[in-house]
Amino acid sequence: MKSQWKKRSAGLMGLLLSASMVIAGCASSNQTSSKESGGKDGDKVTLTFETSVYPEAPHKKALDALIQKYTEKNPNIEIKIHGADYENFWNKLTTEVVSGTQGDIVQVYPENISTYNSLADGGAFVNLDDYIKESELEDKLVGQELSKVDGSYYAVSSYAWGTTGIFYWKSMFEKAGINPDDIKTIDDLKEAAAKLGGKDQYGFASVVGSHPFVSSEWYRLVARPVSNGIYFPNGETGPYEAGKINVNSKENIWAAEWWQDFLADSKITAPGTRDKKVGREMFWNKQAAMNMDGPWFIGMTQERDPSLMDDLGIIPQPVVEYEGQEYKPNPTMYPLVAMISKKSKHVEEAWDFLEWMASPEAQELIVSSGMIPSNKEFVATDKYKSENQVAVKFAEFLENNYAKAVMDPPIPQQGELSQIMLNAAQDMFVGKKDAKSTMNEAAKKMEEVMEK
Repeated sequence: MKSQWKKRSAGLMGLLLSASMVIAGCASSNQTSSKESGGKDGDKVTLTFETSVYPEAPHKKALDALIQKYTEKNPNIEIKIHGADYENFWNKLTTEVVSGTQGDIVQVYPENISTYNSLADGGAFVNLDDYIKESELEDKLVGQELSKVDGSYYAVSSYAWGTTGIFYWKSMFEKAGINPDDIKTIDDLKEAAAKLGGKDQYGFASVVGSHPFVSSEWYRLVARPVSNGIYFPNGETGPYEAGKINVNSKENIWAAEWWQDFLADSKITAPGTRDKKVGREMFWNKQAAMNMDGPWFIGMTQERDPSLMDDLGIIPQPVVEYEGQEYKPNPTMYPLVAMISKKSKHVEEAWDFLEWMASPEAQELIVSSGMIPSNKEFVATDKYKSENQVAVKFAEFLENNYAKAVMDPPIPQQGELSQIMLNAAQDMFVGKKDAKSTMNEAAKKMEEVMEK
């Protein structure tokens, strides 16, 4: 999960031409012969696992543990992880899928499935309908229903999931005389953040810069609850047509102006630009009192310094008040899902590993890294709940505080739409340009993408 939370391929279509030019020179590790790479006859099989989250400590810990345990049980299997950091992963994956050099297993988020599957004629990834139904996992995994393209499964949600909340330092809130239970609305959040700021201390570790969270942090917290859609209305549902683009709706413009005011307060946000990594460092160093993040942040904090855990608190995202009405937060629910490449010589072995990841044995390894496993039955046990009380709060937020999650549109054009939104967010929140004119320009560009 991305701590890293989501980024679609930046300038996706712009990469296709350059990617196609290198196809002839690309040699895929997946395109070796069965004799060279092994098979079920007892020779060692090598599987490549491509993911954006491996550079992050909790995910590395979990994936290393999963691979070690599985290969101990299956000594004829070798699994090699590769990819890139979150910001660079998606462009790299675009080039690889176009050239047919992607990994045997590719881990993405549900809204990425359609985009990357469509980059190859006939689809780049294996239809998993038969595998998932025969395994009886269809209704047992969080987010599995999100892994469909045109009614068929192309990924399995057998790893971990998350949504977002607001982490805070209990000691800083207590010193400032702030009761976290009193933060009900985004205006309450703004007031508390300003009160928590002071000399070399800030209220909120916001992302301001080129990182994709400069847009997604804003629309998860403020815009989508009130507009119910950055790209398209009605919860980012179809019809996905140029005339339905929603980015410059009055609600989204209002939300952008609200966020500009939030970032302009020198007590709330530190001057300068920073990505998510720097924001997290500010929080851990107690230069910032609050940080918006997901359950993986629990594991990250524990890896950083176990002594911090007793001071770590979490509250749900607050409601948004707009024109006399209250709107519940509807942050995306992010399962990390895995696809199997059609280029793989070892589809059966890849599936066996992904299916095992859903087992209690494997899910226990994921828990140890601070994330929430996807197996619904596993996380419903009393043992899990008692030993993972902070993580359990995310499930409580989904049930008690949040409206239905709103996901990015599962369409091939989403990479281009996301890049337009990211550019607009940089203009508004870094360049401080007028929100209305910036959003109107973004809408025109999105309409052009949908008209292609």
